[in-house]
Amino acid sequence: MPRYFFHTENGRLIPDEDGQELADADAAHAVALDTMGEILRYQGRAFWKTRQFRVIVTDDRQTEVVRLTTCASQSST
Repeated sequence: MPRYFFHTENGRLIPDEDGQELADADAAHAVALDTMGEILRYQGRAFWKTRQFRVIVTDDRQTEVVRLTTCASQSST
């Protein structure tokens, strides 16, 4: 089974050194979405300070498979 690495970035890159064995890239896409959801739930109000998060998925050759980015802005009113 291929191994995928789920790096996160919130102003600095946090590398995933272990990775996960998954069936294919479609499975990695699903885990990337789950990971982003967990990050947003965990960060809560802190997200408004950071304002941007990324999940960058690479394969065992460090080839990028998918990149998810979420960002937020607040109205000044």
